[in-house]
Amino acid sequence: MHIKLKKYTGILMCLLALVPIACEDDIDPVVEELSNSRAFAPVALEARIRNQVDIELSWRVDEGVSEYVVEFFQDSLRFSGDPIATATVNELPVAGSTITYTETFSGETRYSARVKAIVTGKEESKWATITAATDAEQIFNPVPLDVQGNFAVVSWAAGSDVTNFLVQPGNILIPISDAQKTVGEARIDGLQGATDYIVTLYNGVAKRGTIAFSTLKEANVTALDDLGAAIDAAADGATLVLEAGTYMLDSKVIAKSITLEGQNPLNMPVVIGQLACETAVASINLKNLHFKGEFNYGQFFNAAAATCNLGSLTIEDCEISEYSNNIIYNNSGGTYGDISIINTYIHDIEGGGGDGFDFRGGEVGSLTVENTTIANGIRTLLRMQVAADVVFENCTFYRTCIVASGNNRGFFRMSGGGNSLEVSNCLFVETGVDDNGTLRGVWSRDGDISDEVVTDFSNNYYSNVIGLFDGDGTGFTDPAQVDATEADPGFEDPENGDFTITNQLLIDEGVGDSRWWF
Repeated sequence: MHIKLKKYTGILMCLLALVPIACEDDIDPVVEELSNSRAFAPVALEARIRNQVDIELSWRVDEGVSEYVVEFFQDSLRFSGDPIATATVNELPVAGSTITYTETFSGETRYSARVKAIVTGKEESKWATITAATDAEQIFNPVPLDVQGNFAVVSWAAGSDVTNFLVQPGNILIPISDAQKTVGEARIDGLQGATDYIVTLYNGVAKRGTIAFSTLKEANVTALDDLGAAIDAAADGATLVLEAGTYMLDSKVIAKSITLEGQNPLNMPVVIGQLACETAVASINLKNLHFKGEFNYGQFFNAAAATCNLGSLTIEDCEISEYSNNIIYNNSGGTYGDISIINTYIHDIEGGGGDGFDFRGGEVGSLTVENTTIANGIRTLLRMQVAADVVFENCTFYRTCIVASGNNRGFFRMSGGGNSLEVSNCLFVETGVDDNGTLRGVWSRDGDISDEVVTDFSNNYYSNVIGLFDGDGTGFTDPAQVDATEADPGFEDPENGDFTITNQLLIDEGVGDSRWWF
């Protein structure tokens, strides 16, 4: 059977070979233009959440489109029933450009959107679809207007539709009066002292904001007391709660584990002086305090002797200002364990004779700086000449590394031969200085980060910097090497310490000190 089939196939091929074929008569002409009776559906449709409850749609504009129709539904790509919002977009940019459309909805809710194109003389396009969920809404102002031991005054966007608070702990439901709603402010009474509270703002069953705060602890140190003497008299591991006021501390050696805490974060005590370590101390914790050097002290904290062995130093919700050289210093051979700086504002450190975080010897376990703003001053930000683990995360740097000096080696010097350096979600604005044609304030000089150091740079942004990536001798000349992107944050009033970001892109990307996002 197969042999016969092959035989007949061979005869047929021979016959075909004898038949002349006019190829030029049978090929269809080339199609110069595609005729389509229907508009093309929008392409590159994306959805982003802005300001917690705004859904921003974006897509590419096609040639010939006269308008786009947009519909939103409160579901997940089911598009059932009537849309909850519709729009016609007919003010279009040039073809190939991206267009955006934004609609505001409730928080913590999933929505679906669809977009179709209308072209004159053609059938409308099919729908392009997408879904997105809004974040929890936040109309509370981030900081209470006042907090005391038994009450707190909170505020929100005046005139907003709100009905009640839910206070936890206690599961207490408190109605909001019309007068309070109009001014966007209310006093919540009946609270307990030294307690962490969470207050949720509602409009009916819809959450509109959440705020957390702690009622005041009872102060055991007043501004009339001698703070140095109070520290000496305290037991090892004690907590001293400082009443608002100014305390003259001078240069104080801490020889025991202690917590120093301001009673009221909205009215922080001011402590004038510096701290030092000379012996073995398990932990020092500082919270809600403003330490000022008034340029009479070289540094805020110093390992003043080789015998210093500090297990942990934690600085949280503080302000540190007006020191002549350093933030934290070690040139004695002393030992730091873990150093944590959280939600702190550091500014006006002259840096003429030293560097910001300046570790020239001894030992350091780790240095973590997060959600912190450092502004106006500093020679080299980090001078780590010992092996350590270093993290800068969500920090804002404004006019830093601006000392016109050959000892200004830029931001990150880790020449101690090992461990790690992570810089992520940080914002660099107006940093560095032109020193008679030499650019100071680079990311890092060539060789200043030891080969053994494991580096991790991600999602950093910069604006109006001098020499951050292209100064002479820098080890990093390409922003891509440190994952850095240029964008103006649009600070509200940086000269007066207001670094609120107005560029929504940076907020969406989670860049910089988070206190400045809203």
